[in-house]
Amino acid sequence: MRLHHLRYCLLPVCLAVITLPVAAKANSDAPIYQPGPDPLSHDNDPAREVAQQNGSAGDNGDMAMPGNNDTSASNASYRDQWLKGHWSLGAVGNVKTSPYRGADDYDLGGLPWISFDSERLHVGIDGIKAKIVQGNWGSVSILGNVRQKPFDDGDSDYLRGLHDRDWAFETGVAYDRDLGPGKAHIEYLHDVSGEHDGQQADATYKVPFETGRFHYEVGGGVMWRDSDLNDYYVGVEPGEARADRAAYAPDSAFLPHLDASVGFQLTRQMLLRANASATFLPDEYKDSSIIEDDVIYGLGLGLVYKF
Repeated sequence: MRLHHLRYCLLPVCLAVITLPVAAKANSDAPIYQPGPDPLSHDNDPAREVAQQNGSAGDNGDMAMPGNNDTSASNASYRDQWLKGHWSLGAVGNVKTSPYRGADDYDLGGLPWISFDSERLHVGIDGIKAKIVQGNWGSVSILGNVRQKPFDDGDSDYLRGLHDRDWAFETGVAYDRDLGPGKAHIEYLHDVSGEHDGQQADATYKVPFETGRFHYEVGGGVMWRDSDLNDYYVGVEPGEARADRAAYAPDSAFLPHLDASVGFQLTRQMLLRANASATFLPDEYKDSSIIEDDVIYGLGLGLVYKF
């Protein structure tokens, strides 16, 4: 079913998401966590960000060398940073607009959710984040990311006949730091599966805050993709060109994005979280013969139970 005007009504809906009332406030024993991938986990692209635990990066005291008498206790504490955590089970769903010419104006998706989170480690269906170094200056993590394919050739007549895109697995590194009232995040990813052989870097800044029993996070950033990754999204090979679909090889490009979320601690162990995103496509995307829109809007909703 097509919904021709969804892309025009999603923006006010996105803004409304961050002003939804929340009925309960998370206590210190049950912090709010990201329950799932970014709804654009498009890009989250399908998965632009690896979900991560909210909180500070830690302090240098955690990394100090212990005295001999404290070795066993310190080793146990260090192991706990990796292995002592909680599991989450639930489901995530999202809706996003499609920028592709002739495709349905929106895509619906949903997945069961399972993840493990500790102070240093996140492992979930969205990927892996392992915090290998941390201190007052911030933290450095290694990443493993799954990128969903951007389209099927059956999504539109204009996409039919293009070479198959498949899911890709990427690895990379991330830097996180508390900065002013918010949190800065910089990450770099590179394809190791051979699906697109591309690279992506993303710099974001988000500000969390609470009003009464509301927990919000708003921010944005800019993402850079090289020509190989852009070709994965919007490229048309010369042998795939036809009268209504010109060949196209994109250059590298920057994609600005805005992100917002609201969290709701239903119970001590159950969390509801809503996300809204807008990704602005540059000329390197809009000049492709298979692209007709210049903004991708997304909404996501996740419900998870922590134990």
